[in-house]
Amino acid sequence: MFAASSEQDLYEVLGASATESTEELRHRYQQLVLKCHPDRLSGHGSCEEEVALKRFLEVDAAWKILSDENKRKDYDLQRRARDLKQDWPVDSTVFLEDMAWNSEERSYTHCCRCGGAFVLDEEEVQEEECLCHMDSPTSELTNTSP
Repeated sequence: MFAASSEQDLYEVLGASATESTEELRHRYQQLVLKCHPDRLSGHGSCEEEVALKRFLEVDAAWKILSDENKRKDYDLQRRARDLKQDWPVDSTVFLEDMAWNSEERSYTHCCRCGGAFVLDEEEVQEEECLCHMDSPTSELTNTSP
């Protein structure tokens, strides 16, 4: 939904933080629009006008999303999800041979030091075997900690 937002943080476009109220965002938006509105800079040279127009459009697009309460909530959720998807360092590697087979649940489990467990069901193992033949053998384990 917010394709442009994945390239640049909308709060940064407005020079704001995610904790600011809609009124504070509106104030920032109005200040920026006054500075970079295309009508204000007409006749200052085409390069300056193009830069100002691009900036104006970025600011306006950010405001259209952040000024609407529902769109802002959706954007904040997507922003949070994007932050959580960042690559984290691997603490340890778990091999399928190290996991215990649970015949009742038809899954492999491995106890985690945090008290949770990593679980791979039979279908995930079969999918992973296919991936191993096509690409490098990597697997994603689901941590089911309480």
